[in-house]
Amino acid sequence: MFNKTDPKTPSDEARIGNHGSSPTTIVRNQDAASIGPSTHISGDIRANEDLTVHGHVEGSIHLGDGLLIVTRGGQVDADVNARVINVEGRIEGNLWATEQIVVRGSGRVRGSISAPRIALDFGCRFSGAIDMDAAKDSAPATGDDKIADFKAAISGTGGASVKSAMGKSSVR
Repeated sequence: MFNKTDPKTPSDEARIGNHGSSPTTIVRNQDAASIGPSTHISGDIRANEDLTVHGHVEGSIHLGDGLLIVTRGGQVDADVNARVINVEGRIEGNLWATEQIVVRGSGRVRGSISAPRIALDFGCRFSGAIDMDAAKDSAPATGDDKIADFKAAISGTGGASVKSAMGKSSVR
C-alpha cells in the first residue's frame, strides 16, 4: 500500500552516493582497491581510483580523483592527496583533498589538513593545522603560519575575526 523499500545501508550510500547530502557522506567512484590488515607497504602509491587501507602504509599516497578510506585498524604514515579522505584509523602526515576530509570519532590525525570541506566527528583526535580556503594546487600552511593567524584572530589584529576563526563570537 505504501510501497515500502528496504532502508539503504551506509555501504550502499557510500557505493551509490547521495550528491545533495551533508559533507560527511562519502561518494565512491567504484569498488575500492584494498590493502589488507597484515600488509605493510613502504613507498609511493599512485592511482586514480579508490583505496581502502586496513594495514600499514608508509611513504606517500596520490589518488587523483580517488577516495581514501583508512579503517579503524589502518595506519598511514604518509602525505596524502585525494578527492576525499575518510579517517577511521590513524594518519601521520599532511592531507590534501579536492572535495572533503572526514575524521571519524575513532580517527586520529597528526598533520595539516587542507580541503574545501572538513568534518571532525566528536571523539576524534587531531593535531595540526586546518585550511579550508586553499587553492587546489597549494600546500597547506605550516603550523607556525596557522598559529600566527589564530593568535591574530583572537587578539583582534589582522584580517581575520574571532567569529570566522572560531565559528563563535566569543572565545573562552
